[in-house]
Amino acid sequence: SRGIYGAITNALRPSVSRVSHTFPEERERESSVLQGTEDTATALQRLVELTATRVTPVRNLRVPYRLIRELGSGSYGRVLLARPRQGGPAVALKVLRRDSVLRTTFLREFCVGRCVSSHPGLLQTLAGPLQSPRHFAFAQEYAPYGDLSGMLKERGLPELLVKRVMAQLAGALDFLHGRGLVHADVKPDNVLVFDPVCSRVALGDLGLTRPEGSPTPAPPGPLPSAPPELCLLLPPETLPLRPALDSWGLGVLLFCTATACFPWDVALAPDPEFETFAGWMTTRPQPPRPPPPWDQFAPPALALLQGLLDLDPETRSPPLVVLDFLGDDWGLERNREGPGGLGGMSSEDGEEEEEGGASLEEWTDEEEEEDKDGRRMGTDRGAP
Repeated sequence: SRGIYGAITNALRPSVSRVSHTFPEERERESSVLQGTEDTATALQRLVELTATRVTPVRNLRVPYRLIRELGSGSYGRVLLARPRQGGPAVALKVLRRDSVLRTTFLREFCVGRCVSSHPGLLQTLAGPLQSPRHFAFAQEYAPYGDLSGMLKERGLPELLVKRVMAQLAGALDFLHGRGLVHADVKPDNVLVFDPVCSRVALGDLGLTRPEGSPTPAPPGPLPSAPPELCLLLPPETLPLRPALDSWGLGVLLFCTATACFPWDVALAPDPEFETFAGWMTTRPQPPRPPPPWDQFAPPALALLQGLLDLDPETRSPPLVVLDFLGDDWGLERNREGPGGLGGMSSEDGEEEEEGGASLEEWTDEEEEEDKDGRRMGTDRGAP
């Protein structure tokens, strides 16, 4: 079976054991789910249903966590640096507004994260999903050096670091694909960095991760990492989600880590950079020298890029092809100065900022209102 539950048994078992002795009807469902005999989509749906009964209600998120500062934000909500009140290391607390995110969407992202947390190239999702009157939340491991885009402010990474990043992400994507899942959002913002020399990086943000074959629409706007087959779609058209989408994203990410910029704004004519690339890829016989900016790469790196960025998703290389090129020269000598814009600073600096500082003023106002709502609703009885 290509189901995801072969990887989830150990990761999920602590939360399974908490409830299986209380709800006999769930024991039968749990046993069936963990056998791994279902397809990925069905198994994931069953896990979502199982997890829905285990979300802990709290009157507000300041009850279980000391909220330190904001790490990032988006249309989905926020990621906050937080420390558990009961002790333990700092975590990245992903907080989603209940008025803008469906509960099933929150549960699916949490469940997928738990399923794949055993792989070091995927950001670990920690047990214990929460809900307050206004928010859903779950904790993930904290990456003290932020995301990869923060290292690419001025120039690309040295070749050794580029290869480290690519090797780890290739393994992470292969792990996902082997379990019938497609990440569908590979980009520098979603690669978390644990040290200044990229000895460990991890792919995060599983909000768009879906079982292979799930219907996928065109991106809501121009997205440099989206493949041409998606960019060509017109609403309400969809395509079945395939691992080749992640291969394309990995190819774009390779270009980004080497050059500190995207190769194009959108993989679609009339974008001039994409038209130049597509023309070079489709010309037969292929010109002996690629057009700028592709001419800055050595032949092995070009061959890798051509495979990952194959215009035809049916013949696009799988992520693990990266491993075949790690021993070759990629031609990135110009990047030897060191990671651009990173210096010696860690995102951990200032971690102990006073709780409720300026960066959390708006959040504090929301939480105060939430606390009032929680007292009215009586959700504090579920707080740890």
